[in-house]
This record gives sequence, structure tokens and C-alpha cells, in this order.
Amino acid sequence: MCKGDPVPVSGFGHVAIAVPDLDIAMNFYKEHFGCEVSEPVVVDTQLIRMAYVHLGNTELELMEPIGEKSPISKFIERNPNGGIHHICLRVPDVSTAADGARKAGLRILSGEKLAKGYKGQDLFFLHPKDTLGTLIEIE
Repeated sequence: MCKGDPVPVSGFGHVAIAVPDLDIAMNFYKEHFGCEVSEPVVVDTQLIRMAYVHLGNTELELMEPIGEKSPISKFIERNPNGGIHHICLRVPDVSTAADGARKAGLRILSGEKLAKGYKGQDLFFLHPKDTLGTLIEIE
């Protein structure tokens, strides 16, 4: 566990992979690696269709854009085969972590308010220009 300021991390959440076709991606992990894959879920607020690939103590989050306004659409335009989109780190308290990130000068993509995950949990994304080029989700 990381104990430093400003964002104390308590664990690893997932690696998110943007894919052009969720069904093909789900079948790939089932057929080639024997993975258990969750049922797909539509996240209207993010305009994505997603599923989780269960890998023991962690997960892959597979995300397919729904329409051109999805934030994942531009990623797929630049990377037609898909690819790693972001990593997710877990924290004990998302609001406290967001305050710490702001105080440290890290930009939160959703601005002042926290975003909501598909399960209703608070989360936020740190700007990749502030995080060594990696989009980081905090939940």
C-alpha cells in the first residue's frame, strides 16, 4: 500500500482496454485464456458498453464506444484495433483523494465534481499530462 500524500493508494483496480467490438473481445478472453467474463453492461453516462474479464485478484475492463459522442470513440479512431485506455487505482476515500490531487496540482478531468461509475461509486480521472502520459482512474 502507498501511504504518501496526496493520493494514498490502497490497491489496484483494473486495466481498461478500449475495443471496437465488445463481443469479439469477450470471446477472445474466454476462448484463448479460459477467462470468466461478466455479462455486458451499458453505461449510459459514459456512452460505453463494457464487461469485466476476471483474472484472479484483478480484472480487465473491456469498453466499446456507443456512438461518436462516446469518449472512447476518438481513442478507437486513433487505435482501430483498440488498446490499453487507462489504469484504475483504488483509494480508501475518493473525495479525500480528489482534494489531495487538486492541492498537488493534478488536474481532474471532470473538474470540481466527481464522476459516477456504473455501480454508482464515486471516481475521477487524472489528466495524463500530469501523470507521465497515463490516464489514471481513481476509485
